[in-house]
Amino acid sequence: MTQSELDTLKANIDKRVRIETADGEQLVAKVISVFSDESDADMFFELVSTSRPEMYAINEQVGGYSLPLKDIASVSVAE
Repeated sequence: MTQSELDTLKANIDKRVRIETADGEQLVAKVISVFSDESDADMFFELVSTSRPEMYAINEQVGGYSLPLKDIASVSVAE
């Protein structure tokens, strides 16, 4: 992930972004928060859609999911 893509995530809190992960998953997510420091970096999101729905548990109680920033290959603003 580039600094520009990290900036895109941070600038789009409470908005939708399109993400491709390093393993090829395509997803649209509403960004809840982005956390990064020297030792750890994650984004927390509400899942809107994904190319791999089997990877996400169906649970009405789940408020969101996390994804390590190191696993993100690309980010763009969803239209």
